[in-house]
Amino acid sequence: MRLSPRQAAIIRQAARDIFGPDARVWLFGSRVDDGMRGGDYDFYLETSLADPDAIIARKLALLATLHANSAFADEKIDVVIRPNIPGPELPIYQVAKREGLPL
Repeated sequence: MRLSPRQAAIIRQAARDIFGPDARVWLFGSRVDDGMRGGDYDFYLETSLADPDAIIARKLALLATLHANSAFADEKIDVVIRPNIPGPELPIYQVAKREGLPL
């Protein structure tokens, strides 16, 4: 996993601070593979929130918090959020959980 322990702690804490204590985060994508180089940070986040407006506002707050931290400065970060809304399970959710690493 190409994510330092410090970076993992930062994303975990930021997710809990912004989305609540039940927020769970996974790293997925190219940064899971130690043999690769470069790439953006892809995070999958599960939340108990169901209000789309609140989720979008908090996603922006999470990204702002991460970009303000020197551990993620100038890095491209993607966050996929699985809200607590009834509906189909999107393929990206399944891939992120199956191939990703929980933080």
